[in-house]
Amino acid sequence: MAETVKILQAPQAGLSDMAKLQDLNVESILENIRQRFEADQIYTYIGSILAAVNPYKTIPNLYDFEVMEAYDKRHIGDLPPHIYAIANDAYYSMWKQTANQCVLISGESGAGKTESTKFILNYLSKMSQASAVETGNDVSVEKCILQSSPILEAFGNAKTVYNNNSSRFGKFIQLAFSSRGVIEGGKVQDYLLEKNRVVGQNPGERNYHIFYALILGAPDEMKQKLGLGAPEKYKYINQSGCIKDPNINDQQIYSDVNEALKDMKLNDEQVSDMFELLGAILHIGNLDFITAGGAQVSSMSVLKQAADLLSVDEYQLANALTEKTRLLRGELISTPLDEHQARDSRDSLAMNLYARCFHWIISRINVRIRTKPTFHSVGVLDIFGFENFEVNRFEQFNINFANEKLQEYFNKHIFSLEQHEYNAEGLDWVDIDWQDNGECLDLIVRKLGLLSLIDEESRFPKGTDGTMLDKLHSNHAKNGFYIKPRVNNSKFGIKHYAGDVFYETTGFLEKNRDTFRDEMLTTIKESRSDFIYDLFEDMQESSQPNAAKKNRKKPTVSSQFQESLHSLMSTLSACNPYFVRCIKPNSTKAPNAFEKTLTLNQLRYSGMLETVKIRRAGFPVRRLFDDFVRRYRPLLGKDTQSSHSQHKCISLLSSYESTNQKWQIGRTKVFLKEDLEIKLERDRAERVETLVTKAKACFKGYRARKAYKATVAKIVFVQKYCRMYRQRRRFLNLKDATITLQRYERGRKARQLFHVMMEERRMEEERKREEQRRRAEEEQRELERLKAEAKLRELEELQAKLEEDARIKAEEEAAKKKREEEERQRVLEKAKAIEAAKRLEEEQAKIRAEEERLKLENELRIRREEEALRLEKEEAERLVEEKRLEEEVRRREEELAYAMQQFEEADQDSEYQDDDPDEDSVSRKSDDLQYWEGYLNMKCGGMVNTWKKRYCVLRDETLMWFRAKQEALKSGWLMKKGGGTSTLSRRNWRKRFFVLKGIELAYYESDSDGAPCKGIINIKQTKDILDSSFGRESSLDIITDKRTYHIVADNADDLSEWFSILMRVKNANEYELKQMQDEDANPKNAIGTLDVAVIDSVVPVHLQTKPNAFAIITAERVFNMSADSPEDMNGWLKALTQYHKGQRTYSKEEILMSGWLTKENTGTISRPGITRKKRYFILTSHSLDIYKSVDLQHKLGAIALNRLCSVTVPDDKMFKEIDYPPELVIMNGNRRSPPSGNPETNRRSSFSFGRKSSISGLATLSRPRSNSRPYVRDYDLPLPTNSPVASPTMRRRKLSWGKKSKIKMDLRTAMFQGGRRHTWSSKMMRNLFRCYPRSKPWWLHDLRTWKFTIHSRRYSYNLFTPSNDEAWKWTYAIQEVIDSKPPIETPSQILIKELREASLNGYNDEIDKIYKLNPILRNVPYMLKSPLLPLPYGQIMSSNLDKGYTTLQDEAVKIFNVLQGSEQLPDPMPVIQGILQTCQDLKPLQDEVYCQLVKQTTWVKDADNLNNLRNWQILCCMCCTFIPSRSILRYVRFHIKRQVELSPKTQMAAYAGYALEALKRTRTREFVPSRDEIIAILGRRDMNATVFCHGGGSCQISINSSTTAGQVIHTLVKGMNLDSCYNRFSLYEKSGLVEKAIDDRSVVADILAKFESLNAQNDDGNKDSRFRARGLSDRGKPWQLFFKLFCFLDTQSVKPDSIEYSFLFEQAHEEVIRGKFPATDEQLIHLSALRMQFDKGDYVHGDWINDLTEVYPVDRLKVKPKEDNDFGFQQRDRKDTFISGTLRGIGEKTLKRLQKSASDDNILESVYRDDVSATITAIIDKWRTLKGTSAERAQNIYMSFMRSWKYFGSRLFEVECHDGRQAYPKSIWLSVNKSMVAVHKINDPNPLDEFPYEKILSFGAPIPNEYKIIVEGRRSELTFDTTEVFEIAKLMKAYINEIVKKRNMIPA
Repeated sequence: MAETVKILQAPQAGLSDMAKLQDLNVESILENIRQRFEADQIYTYIGSILAAVNPYKTIPNLYDFEVMEAYDKRHIGDLPPHIYAIANDAYYSMWKQTANQCVLISGESGAGKTESTKFILNYLSKMSQASAVETGNDVSVEKCILQSSPILEAFGNAKTVYNNNSSRFGKFIQLAFSSRGVIEGGKVQDYLLEKNRVVGQNPGERNYHIFYALILGAPDEMKQKLGLGAPEKYKYINQSGCIKDPNINDQQIYSDVNEALKDMKLNDEQVSDMFELLGAILHIGNLDFITAGGAQVSSMSVLKQAADLLSVDEYQLANALTEKTRLLRGELISTPLDEHQARDSRDSLAMNLYARCFHWIISRINVRIRTKPTFHSVGVLDIFGFENFEVNRFEQFNINFANEKLQEYFNKHIFSLEQHEYNAEGLDWVDIDWQDNGECLDLIVRKLGLLSLIDEESRFPKGTDGTMLDKLHSNHAKNGFYIKPRVNNSKFGIKHYAGDVFYETTGFLEKNRDTFRDEMLTTIKESRSDFIYDLFEDMQESSQPNAAKKNRKKPTVSSQFQESLHSLMSTLSACNPYFVRCIKPNSTKAPNAFEKTLTLNQLRYSGMLETVKIRRAGFPVRRLFDDFVRRYRPLLGKDTQSSHSQHKCISLLSSYESTNQKWQIGRTKVFLKEDLEIKLERDRAERVETLVTKAKACFKGYRARKAYKATVAKIVFVQKYCRMYRQRRRFLNLKDATITLQRYERGRKARQLFHVMMEERRMEEERKREEQRRRAEEEQRELERLKAEAKLRELEELQAKLEEDARIKAEEEAAKKKREEEERQRVLEKAKAIEAAKRLEEEQAKIRAEEERLKLENELRIRREEEALRLEKEEAERLVEEKRLEEEVRRREEELAYAMQQFEEADQDSEYQDDDPDEDSVSRKSDDLQYWEGYLNMKCGGMVNTWKKRYCVLRDETLMWFRAKQEALKSGWLMKKGGGTSTLSRRNWRKRFFVLKGIELAYYESDSDGAPCKGIINIKQTKDILDSSFGRESSLDIITDKRTYHIVADNADDLSEWFSILMRVKNANEYELKQMQDEDANPKNAIGTLDVAVIDSVVPVHLQTKPNAFAIITAERVFNMSADSPEDMNGWLKALTQYHKGQRTYSKEEILMSGWLTKENTGTISRPGITRKKRYFILTSHSLDIYKSVDLQHKLGAIALNRLCSVTVPDDKMFKEIDYPPELVIMNGNRRSPPSGNPETNRRSSFSFGRKSSISGLATLSRPRSNSRPYVRDYDLPLPTNSPVASPTMRRRKLSWGKKSKIKMDLRTAMFQGGRRHTWSSKMMRNLFRCYPRSKPWWLHDLRTWKFTIHSRRYSYNLFTPSNDEAWKWTYAIQEVIDSKPPIETPSQILIKELREASLNGYNDEIDKIYKLNPILRNVPYMLKSPLLPLPYGQIMSSNLDKGYTTLQDEAVKIFNVLQGSEQLPDPMPVIQGILQTCQDLKPLQDEVYCQLVKQTTWVKDADNLNNLRNWQILCCMCCTFIPSRSILRYVRFHIKRQVELSPKTQMAAYAGYALEALKRTRTREFVPSRDEIIAILGRRDMNATVFCHGGGSCQISINSSTTAGQVIHTLVKGMNLDSCYNRFSLYEKSGLVEKAIDDRSVVADILAKFESLNAQNDDGNKDSRFRARGLSDRGKPWQLFFKLFCFLDTQSVKPDSIEYSFLFEQAHEEVIRGKFPATDEQLIHLSALRMQFDKGDYVHGDWINDLTEVYPVDRLKVKPKEDNDFGFQQRDRKDTFISGTLRGIGEKTLKRLQKSASDDNILESVYRDDVSATITAIIDKWRTLKGTSAERAQNIYMSFMRSWKYFGSRLFEVECHDGRQAYPKSIWLSVNKSMVAVHKINDPNPLDEFPYEKILSFGAPIPNEYKIIVEGRRSELTFDTTEVFEIAKLMKAYINEIVKKRNMIPA
């Protein structure tokens, strides 16, 4: 504290305010600054302007907190000069001036601008924190603003020769304050980051601080992860020679940046991604290139490190750096770059990565401190200082231009505006001269100025820095501020306000264009890192549609900087400025060193002397009279007599200073000196404090009196209640006593009554017991009497039986059967009686129950009967009305005859309207009649329909009719459960019709007009509305004070609409509710709708009963309408007439394109004969309108265009069509395809004739030779649809030609099979037989046209044009309209964006709320009606139609339906593969299926139920197969992580973890996973793959869905201990002798899936085993992964006992048997014998070669051998060889014909049998001579012979050469080896020509099956036809890479 007081009270050296200097000159100002600098008083005032000198040292206690507090609420001048005083004045001026403030800090580089900015921000932050403590607000925003400084300095500052912490970008920090002085937010705006510093620095300078901080300050784990080492290893930071600086603590910078990043709420993943990008930039800087077939990356290890950090493919990154791709005629052409261009690409990538990262950091800071609407703001501008280096480039040009603008702003405010105001106000003032830099700025920014010329030259493709400099010299050489060097070099100069600066123009245009090639942008956008993708997400490729047009207008760097600078100036102009002029005392950055010359120059060019003069003589404080009086009213007093504000001002100022030296009066303002204002402010503050003290005293007295009165009132109130309490207590005691007495009395009486009742009960029980005893006795006596009677009857019966025994015995046998029958009948009757009684009893019980139920429901039944009676009455009235109307039917038929006739005519004009009932039709509506509504009587369709009164609305080109006027916001049927929250059975549920009107939700028994209302719910008074959906039930709860309404909808979509509208009503204010109520005509609630585009005509109709009737006629129906009055009818007629398809006029600007096209509908059933119609089309910016004629009188419809529409491009192979359906070509009774070939040889005419002129097809005429006549060769004429097609016997007839090239023949009558004839009309004949003139190449008319297809929402339309150019013009124009439409977002996409924003901000509650309120994101049990994402319209126009696909929308819904029942499938494999195959065929469905799976796995009650697990399994398969788009990828990752958090330790979580890991490594696939792979995925494990080698060996390796071939090769090389081998290996796809090298980046699982598909095809394919047995066809042989050598780098050094030698031997033999080795027949026989000796050992009698293809190239037996050159064996005469004989005598033509006829195997067997037998015999003979040779010896002899060829190791490709010079044969061998590419004759060991890789400029396949090589020094390029272009290119690239590696290993 003592030190602070010492600083503030220290004696001031010189003058603290230079405006008080007596001797005003530069020397006195300089001396004053020097004196203060030496006394460590670095701040000096010039009025309110602060001059700050950089001390280059720390001055103790100068910026302590106590110093801040001392300057708080102090005026400028109260304390010694300090930057805190400027900050304090700016802070409080927000209230004093009620305006925004800004502080402009200017000066040279190294003058201390950045530090001054931090001091101001620190002070403002402390002021805000003090205010926040007083108001209780949070202070986290201030901390974030302060913590942004370390981040911005680390990423934007660097060491230069003038400054250790130089800002290499400009920034304007705007702090937003509340009315209480608290910082509520802020914004950082950056300007012109110096990107070039990332890739290069001047000597003695450093790169940006963050690079050194990362290398020197990061922990070892981080550096190991980034692959970083010592800083000296990296080119981007070591090339300047300055890596470390003792004044810069890089470790502390890293620590500060990490802490600041945490305060910015950047998570660990984002920070790690950012550091990975910085590490990648350092590794990119170490990339270098060499020339080998173009530029090649020299070190793939460095490239791999950079690619891994950027999460991109290393090979793709290498291609992007070394190749340039351009689109030529629809094909991508790759051109290799040279070394210089590749280095430029590398530097461009590094600069753009860093710049994008820097802008992302700025955006994150702004998000963290984003502001809300606030009180006022204080801005601090810290921008790069004026720079003048030895070499000044484009960056210095822009920096100095910005400083010129700021100097102009300073001059404008300090000199120009101020003096202009003095003169305007009429002050006594003498103008002060000052240095104006306006002419210098005009030189830069005016029309045809420097910036304009630089931008103009930048937009020229051939513009160079030299041409730009010439333009600058020629246009501005005579300008006084432009300096043209005397020596002709690449520089130009400008006379800036701070001195002359020369700029080096090298690189000006390139930096101004800021090009970033599309190849690199595409590569970066395919990064797996979301962070990297987000940086470049908004950057568009130049090769996109309309990119050429956009590129011409693409803003350059300088124009963007100029715009941002203009925006900055506009912002500053709206603020009250404060100026801080920073001064650099010396150029060595040494403390206590003061260079007078350097300081003097800064004082001069900054206009310091003029500033002192104007501040000394001027009046910087100025106020309007009324403002001045309002401000200083407390000082005026009550004795001021004048009421005029000016007089009051004069009176007050005269009392302070009567000489008028410190103030003057203008016309409207008062002008004051700053010291006088300070005195006025002090007196005002004292006066206000006095008045406030008095006011406080009065207020305190008032408050005390008020408190006293309140206390008295409270005392009286307490006394009153105390007295009341006593009386109440007394009353209650008395009442309690009375109640006690009453209780005892009532008890006594109750006991008495109880005793009486108990006695009565006892007597009653005794009476009952006596009665029971008496009844039991009577029953006993009766029982005994009955027993006696029974005994008596038995005795009597026995006596009777004995008496009649004799009589009965005779009749006993006869009556036995009769008695038995009677007994049985009696039993049956008795049973029936018992059953009838029981049934009767049950029926009576049911009747009684039914009576009770009817009694309970009696009231309800009565109401229903009344309702039924009412409905019957209405129905009777309706029937009466119908009977009356039926009498008018005949009259109505006559009256509508004219209208129906018009309908028929309209139907003929718009015949295809039956096919176009789509909603894409649009028509223009009148500007006068935008809306029409009212009641109409309506009758639709047939005659028996009745008239119904409907409320009709015409709006938005749609006629809608409703049952009544729509006043409800929504209505519909819902199920309602009773009140309360208890569970009731479904029997208690009621289906009600709900209607929402305003804020009341009413529900009715039915939707009829008179239905009784069952209840009303006030939505505004409800407590809450909850979505209570559970399981399959879509429900919501409406909770009120009294009860809870449980409502269930039919589906989730309907529930979502109800929930949304109810929540909107509940939360809406009156205005919003009114807006909702205005939306009364909702098409969803309409009974019916009619699109005005399909209306043909609207006509009035005369009906006697309906005088105001009219009819609306469409192509399908007639709508009869009747209005209440003629005025209403006329209004409707006018509205519909202007709305419907009448005449339309277009402005010239509206029509984008127009013309005649032939239209055909697709996907609809069209009427015969009118499939295609010629119509006039007009393309506007919204639709494609269709008219019948060019006069636009009859509009037939329109196609609305939006972003989901599409148009297919015309193609000469796929889209060339004829104007009639293709018919069969019939010839000799057989079906044939139409002839194809050269149109010059096949001439198609429109006629043909056979016997009796029978016409059956189009004729094919042979071209006449010389003067001969043409003749009919084929015919296929399309016949009328009603005539049968015959198959007549065809005969050639001569055709005679007339003089005018017309065919003279009579084909008008054609005879057909069955004797029927068909006559062709003359018109048809003229149309069909029309010929070209002789000058045209076609003799007959070509009816073919060009087709393109447009897909709209419901239909697709084929459009035909007569020319290709016109088709392309229409296609481009329509596509431009589609591209101009805004993207369509579905609710799912919007919610996904909301989820992402909530997750980024960490709002977990908001995420839960989004899921809760939106059922569309959750699992549903019902089918999906529409896709979740917007999918393109139209049928799937590709080969996928063969698979049964329809539209993308339909396929998406089908997949969702499959997901619903996936748990019921016994075998899910076919379903999973079907889903994956559909996504593979239809790429747009991949994101859709991802969203469907996410939806179905969200909010599942049981995470481990079978259906959920099955969906997770499918999701795992999707994650292993397809990479979704970036937004969906984020959504899927977020979903997976969230589900794991919600349900950990479940099976679902295990699948989720597996899917998340799969997404990190998934690569692009060409095939869907195989069955084995899917099984492995479902088991969450790796799969096994078998790799085969030569000799039948194999091994199994473990792979996953993303394992590449390169990884497998690495595993195999390590496992076989082949790390030190001389040659390079590769994986191959192999089936028999067919093989293909697999690219290292290919996914092995994808190859296996392809094998599964191919093997399945082979199983169902060719079954001819004889071809496969002889090796003539490899179909049927299984496909395998094969491991073998690929690059033969050194074949001589391989040791015989090594594994590599075995591979070399096997592949050498493989080349021999394939015929790719130049050898004679004898040599081949010798090699075959050596192979047999190696395989089987010595010959044993009876041995035979079963398969000759395993040892000998049998293909040589199929063709005539060419002459062989002798190298090793003496060549024998061909006639003496064993091969002479059978095959040679056939003849070449016959042989070729036999070879083509491969279907007959017997012919081939007979042709080759003798040659094969002779060859085998010769080999066996040679084999016998090798007896005793070991296998190793035979192998060595074999390899010695192979190595004897000079070019052994070369890969030979049989190609066809296209050489204009004809230097080579047509069929040749193209040899590719380690050092060159050579051309050989087939079977010739010596090459015709050799081309070393160093001479090859480029190579590749511009078109399929064509390979080109461009060689240096050769005039023409080498072009070869081959199907192996991929193998050749890959092999050449591999050899070039090996050359690059070898060169890098050789020390320089």
